Amino acid sequence: MQDTTRVEHSAELDELALIEELKRLRTQIPDNPSLNPILNVAFDLSRRLESQAITFDAVKNLAGRLMDRACVRRARRLRDKVGYVDQATTLKDFTAYVEKTANEAAGSIEAFAQRWSRARTGIVMTAHPTFGLSDALYRRMVEIAVADPSAKEVQIGIPHRPEETLTLRHEHKCVQEAIRNLRNAYEELLHAFFSVSSQKFGEAAFKLRPKLATMASWVGYDLDGRNDISWTFSFHVRLLEKRAALADIRERFVVLKHKLDDADGPQRIARQIVGKLDLGIAAVDEQIKAIEQFENDHDYLTKAANVITKSDGYNLLTVEPLQTLFEQLIDSVEAPQVKRAIAALSGLVAATGLGTSHIHLRINALQLNNAFRAYVHEPWTRDLTERQSLARIVDMIKNCPQETVNFSTLDLETATAIRQFALTAQIQKHVDRETPIRFLIAEAESPATILIAVFFAKLFGVDHITDISPLFETPSGLENGARIMERLVEEDTYRDYVQGRKRLSIQTGFSDAGRFIGQIPATLAIERYYDSLSALVAKAKLQNVETLIFSTHGESMGRGAHPGDLHQRLHYLMTDESRRRFADAKIPVKHETSFQGGDGYMTFGNRALTTRALATVVMDGEIPEETIDPFYTEQNFNLDFFLRLRAFQQKLFAHDGYRAVLGAFGANLLFKTGSRPVKRQGEHTSDRGNPARMRAIPNNAILQQFGYLANVVAGLGIAVGSEVDHFNKLARSSKRLQSMLAMVAHAKTISSLNAMGANAKIFDAGFWAARASWGREQALNSAFRTLATHLLPDDRESDIAELVHLLRLDAIDLHAILTDLNIEDGMTPDENRLELDLLQAIRLAVMMRIFILAAQLPRFTPQDGLSHTQVLEMALGLDIPDVLAVLRKAFPHSNRKIDEKDEFNEPASYRPRGVNDYGRLETEILTPMENSYEFVREIGTGISHHFGAFG
Repeated sequence: MQDTTRVEHSAELDELALIEELKRLRTQIPDNPSLNPILNVAFDLSRRLESQAITFDAVKNLAGRLMDRACVRRARRLRDKVGYVDQATTLKDFTAYVEKTANEAAGSIEAFAQRWSRARTGIVMTAHPTFGLSDALYRRMVEIAVADPSAKEVQIGIPHRPEETLTLRHEHKCVQEAIRNLRNAYEELLHAFFSVSSQKFGEAAFKLRPKLATMASWVGYDLDGRNDISWTFSFHVRLLEKRAALADIRERFVVLKHKLDDADGPQRIARQIVGKLDLGIAAVDEQIKAIEQFENDHDYLTKAANVITKSDGYNLLTVEPLQTLFEQLIDSVEAPQVKRAIAALSGLVAATGLGTSHIHLRINALQLNNAFRAYVHEPWTRDLTERQSLARIVDMIKNCPQETVNFSTLDLETATAIRQFALTAQIQKHVDRETPIRFLIAEAESPATILIAVFFAKLFGVDHITDISPLFETPSGLENGARIMERLVEEDTYRDYVQGRKRLSIQTGFSDAGRFIGQIPATLAIERYYDSLSALVAKAKLQNVETLIFSTHGESMGRGAHPGDLHQRLHYLMTDESRRRFADAKIPVKHETSFQGGDGYMTFGNRALTTRALATVVMDGEIPEETIDPFYTEQNFNLDFFLRLRAFQQKLFAHDGYRAVLGAFGANLLFKTGSRPVKRQGEHTSDRGNPARMRAIPNNAILQQFGYLANVVAGLGIAVGSEVDHFNKLARSSKRLQSMLAMVAHAKTISSLNAMGANAKIFDAGFWAARASWGREQALNSAFRTLATHLLPDDRESDIAELVHLLRLDAIDLHAILTDLNIEDGMTPDENRLELDLLQAIRLAVMMRIFILAAQLPRFTPQDGLSHTQVLEMALGLDIPDVLAVLRKAFPHSNRKIDEKDEFNEPASYRPRGVNDYGRLETEILTPMENSYEFVREIGTGISHHFGAFG
């Protein structure tokens, strides 16, 4: 066991000196190619820590200062990304935009009304597990983001970790806070809209119902890959959202009501509005109480259902009664500013309906196909890709009966997909009968799957409010997505459905494509899909049908988030070229974009940031001016570039070293960052390093933690091939290519192959054997020998080292390209990168401590089928909570002592030694291991600050 004697004068750690040491070591690499500065500093820290020349607290304090600074930089980058200057600038920009659209209407209020008759953009809040920080830390970062950016010595004072417990209810609370800010911002922008429009068109403008943008959430409604969300939870939160919306409208109206004059007309209408809202709130309160009683007592279903479904006229199911009263009130008041306030509130109600926002229900194709097989129960459903199957589904839609559901049938239904459609029916009947509901289908790779959804929507009578939206995000899905949609629009049943909704909805994403073929190829594949989609929709001649494109992505570069500002991010996802192609074909388009989990919600962390972000999204609905980008005229080069880059990333994805990086520690380097299970349903522990089995967010997060964003950075040199001069010439004149290069270059500036190599070195038997052979750490020689012996057959380090060599060769070409284009490439790391490198070194030193402690674990009788060797292997994979559970069971530590005051008549000379031994095991190995592991994970959060997001 370790010697825990305290050293009286432990040296303090100076980050500036350590950064200088990193710089000094870097200068020696040309003369010593095997030198790794991060590993050297980590090794030095490890020796000093184990010899107690420095204390664990001193190391924690050092890392804490580095993490605080990274957190402040991340917060200030948030300000830049949103584009926030101040509220006055936001409103000035937005009013100038509205005025531009008014001028384009050339004095015609009809033309102006038509311009704003539909939302061209939208914001969607998702429940992806990126809740990597505590609520307090998120709030602190938002405070910093909107504060004076020139302020020095900004303090954090909050641990860098998520909430202790992350539940779906907590996530729902977080998203509703963001939506509350969005509602405030939306109303504020409506005030600006009506201020401009009334000046241009007079009081008639106050009767307009402009649709600036939509806001939606799927938090509480997403069942893709999870089975832990009951229908009662989703229905309950939908009722809570309705109540919150009604209470919000009432609160806003009461403030407005005080501005009304005392005339009988306005006051009478105001009383009617308040009365309707009060009765509506009372009705939904009764429904909430009923569903809560059922959640606590399942025998209460009948009573709860009868309360929810009773028709007493008080339960508001449409906003039209309120809107009619708002219009009457506008007519009855004289003051323009009051008319404007009423019109703005009416616009907010119109935008969100009887909820705080729109909602998206989400399942996956497998769930939908299995539900259909269970419903039909015939052999032909086994293969739904056959043309015969498709024809039968079409026939079923044509002859679809009308089913009704109640809460009993909803509760009895076991097929997830059918239950979601039944839930939609109950929401439409008893909560909100007119606000559209999106029905997202993940992993859709067959036209039959989408037609099955149309069938169920029609079966349950919700096809008139449900927008069925297939998600294309796998490489094959993106490649075949256009053909799938082309096949669908050939079917009259699908055309009738789309024309009934006046909308064709699709969704694209980066989760699978970004992992399997790399970030840049995924971006290009999505763009190619959009171009094919515009062509097939134009060919289909769907009259008065909007094409809704929902771009799902994440907050990191590995998830489709551009490192530039919000405008650049939106145009990176939906390029100017794609927008123009839809416009040229006279196809109305709506582009929605997602903000994922806690990291995404920071954009809407307070009213000022939110108003700026919303204004940018609204103004993004314009069609770009016609320009010629040579990237699109060079079709052959474009395709070759895409195919070569994709091939390199696919080779990388299959590399043993890539698997070793993902599987060395798995997600154990990280805190749990969401309520969604880390593993997919059916995943086994042995799948930990299998990239195909790992979810996208932990995949990207692990690449961040190992220090190299391989799925963003790698492959450009190979993709360019021998045509470097031609590529560089093209890059200088192509905005599209420049946007992709900006992504790659920024990722490279914060990526370090030295970090990846250093993190792998901990699995090198030779490293531990060398520490033992020099004899300078005699007290730990046995632990070093144990580690070296155990790791002799281990190939993780060699596999990762081979991957590093491959990536380094690729990086040579990348640096040459970026240098020729005069783009910052991170070849000489800046202070930010050096601090990141130092954080990597500190964490590696702490992981070395965990390995050393693990090597000192005493032998024990197998526990729960686990041997000492297996537990050691678990510890080296950082499965520390499980290791601690096994050891504490094998060596139970008791704090019980013999009380000397107790007077036993029978004397005893023996005192149990196991109590002290087990106590020493706890205090000298298990507790330090536990503390070290928590520190490792907190540093992981600090590292994610540098990348701007978790995963």
